[in-house]
Amino acid sequence: MSISSIRFLFLLFFCSAINAHEVRPSLLKLTEFESGSWHVEFKQPQDQGRFLNLKVITNCESTAARQRMSDSALQESFDLNCRHEPLRMIRIEGLDRTLSDTMVTLVPMAEGSRNYLISSNDIVLELDAAEPAIPVYLLLGIEHLLLGIDHVLFVLVLLTIVSGWKNLLKVVTSFTVAHSMTLGLSALGIVTVSQAPVEAMIALSIVLLAWESLKGKTGLVNRTPWLVAFAFGLLHGLGFASALAEIGLPQFGALVALLLFNIGIELGQLIVIGIALGGAFLYRRLPWNLDYQVAATGLYLIGGVATYWAIDRLWLILA
Repeated sequence: MSISSIRFLFLLFFCSAINAHEVRPSLLKLTEFESGSWHVEFKQPQDQGRFLNLKVITNCESTAARQRMSDSALQESFDLNCRHEPLRMIRIEGLDRTLSDTMVTLVPMAEGSRNYLISSNDIVLELDAAEPAIPVYLLLGIEHLLLGIDHVLFVLVLLTIVSGWKNLLKVVTSFTVAHSMTLGLSALGIVTVSQAPVEAMIALSIVLLAWESLKGKTGLVNRTPWLVAFAFGLLHGLGFASALAEIGLPQFGALVALLLFNIGIELGQLIVIGIALGGAFLYRRLPWNLDYQVAATGLYLIGGVATYWAIDRLWLILA
C-alpha cells in the first residue's frame, strides 16, 4: 500500500493548534526529613504565558509557601506537619481545569522514592490505595509525543515523502534508533546540549522537510529518507531529553524509567502514524480528486508555521 500525500488532510487539523504549546506536567516532590515532617517542592509550568494556578492540598498541616518565579515555571516550597496522622492524601486543586498531569515523587525516610501520576481526570491521590509504579514514565512519554505539536508535524511531513511499506519501516526504524540514542545519552548526562538551540533546529527541520516535499522526487530527502530521518532523529532525541530532564528520573530504576519513557514516545509516534494512515484510507473513498491541492496547501501552511517557530525561537536565543 503506497503512502500518498493525502495525509496532509490530518496535518491541516494539527495546524489549527498553531498557537498551542506543549503542556508539560507539574512536578511535586515530597521529602521526609524527620519522622512525620515533609519538605514539599512544587513546580508548575506556564501554559501560553500563564501559570496553571494549581494548589497542593493534603491531610496534614502546612506552613506558608515560599514562591520563586522564573520565565517558564512557578516554584513553591513549604513543609508539612504529619505527626498527628500519616500523610494519606494529596489533591492538586485546579488540575481538573487543565490538560496537564502532576508527577509526584515521594521520598520517605525509611524507603526508596516512589512515583505517582495525578491526572486531570482524577485529581486526588490516596496513598493508602495507590500503587507506586515506574510505568508513569510510559504515560509521560506518550503524552510528550502527542502534545508536542512540532514532533507530530515532523512525523507527518516525513510520511508524505515516503512511499511503500518497506520504506516506511526503514524511516520509522531510523528515526526511532536515532532519537533513542540521543535521548539516552542526554538523559544519563553523557551528552549535554542547551535546549533553546535544539528547539530552534527542530523547527528548522520541519521547514526543510516541507520544502523538500514540495520539490518532489528531486529532493535529497526523497532519495534517502531513512538517512534524513536518522539525522533529524538525533536532533529530536535531544528535544525529548530536555522534557525528561525537567521531570527527572527516579533514584531507583532510572534505566527502566528511561526505557519506559522512550517506549511511550514510540507508542505516541505509532498512534500518529496510525491516524494518518487511517485518514488517508478514508480520504481515498471520497469522490474527490484534490490530492495535490490538499498536499500543497498543507505543506505551505506547515512550512509557514515552522518558520514562525524557528524565527521566534532564534529570537529568544539572541535576546
